[in-house]
Amino acid sequence: MLKLKNWPILLIILLVILTAILFWNKGKTNQIEQEEVHYHAGFQVYIDDKLQDFSDVKFMHIMPCGVEGHEEIEEDEQIEKAHLHDGVGDVVHVHRNGATWEDLFTNINFPISEESMAYINNQSVENFLSYPINSYDSVVIIQGEISDLNKKLESAVTREHMIEIEGMSETCG
Repeated sequence: MLKLKNWPILLIILLVILTAILFWNKGKTNQIEQEEVHYHAGFQVYIDDKLQDFSDVKFMHIMPCGVEGHEEIEEDEQIEKAHLHDGVGDVVHVHRNGATWEDLFTNINFPISEESMAYINNQSVENFLSYPINSYDSVVIIQGEISDLNKKLESAVTREHMIEIEGMSETCG
């Protein structure tokens, strides 16, 4: 049985434990917040020499990003990695570290062959689907027949276009 004279010591120990738990949880919250990101990259996909149009609503993530009070589920975590919105089909929005080009094409439900050629910032890249999406990267993906590759690379999405899209975004900024 505990003696009454020991209650101040027990109270202090309890307060120390509670304080430690609170600081530990606060540290975890800050760590999660630091992992959330928001940046953009441009992309174009040519299949048999035809530029694909991803501006259709079926490719868009229509729920506003960062909705207060919205509980994220596993599907939300995937879609937040890389998505399109605001009817813009050539600028990807990234909200999670480690997002790859495969995440984008998974999220917009558009199959891309692993044998496709890809040029990131005019440099040929192997295994581009596992390549990370970086801020202001511009990617041109070629699948099937292609003519005048240099012209297609010259017309890649520009940084200026991505910045313009950032300024007019309705749902995520």
